[in-house]
Amino acid sequence: MCDLAGLLRALGSVGGLERIRLSSIEVNHLSAELVETMRKTPKVAPHLHVPLQSGDDGVLRDMARRYDAETYIERVGRARDMNITTDVIVGFSTETDSAFERTLAVAEQIGATKVHVLPYSPRPGAKTAQVNPIPGPAKKERSQRLRDESARVARARWRQKIGELDTVLVDRPGRGYGADYTPLLLEGPLGSFQRVKAAALSDQGIIAG
Repeated sequence: MCDLAGLLRALGSVGGLERIRLSSIEVNHLSAELVETMRKTPKVAPHLHVPLQSGDDGVLRDMARRYDAETYIERVGRARDMNITTDVIVGFSTETDSAFERTLAVAEQIGATKVHVLPYSPRPGAKTAQVNPIPGPAKKERSQRLRDESARVARARWRQKIGELDTVLVDRPGRGYGADYTPLLLEGPLGSFQRVKAAALSDQGIIAG
């Protein structure tokens, strides 16, 4: 029987594969062995998308998540040398101002370069549907603060890459992704790999020279 780390090792030895990237992984599956395997398998992109949902333990319990904020920080911290992105649900029925501040602090602590913000909408019949909902303006303000924080972290990471060479997979006109899923702006045939130098910053990513 093969676990995820074993699967990555096996895929890393397959000829013709240029790049392997995990799309999303739950934090409880983010083992030390998996992270080390990613580091030692050159074809595996050093990028992890690990949904956070909330950085507040009370909200996580109400969401029926099987981890707490400390566990999340500890496990994602194993991969701090990689590019980290995440999902956050904003405006959950029991999310207080202080609970949101804890979520913001966790997103900053893990260095998330992209936060996919999902405004909460209770399902009919759910227990949380009976709790007073978070007003729309508050959800909007919280969502923007998370996006602003991830944009700040992303630009700081991009700035460190200026002058470095990267191999970019062109996935759409004028844009592609580097080895660690950093967005780069460049021209090239769709589906091709381009070896470029990171030249300058823009709001959308690194401009390739």
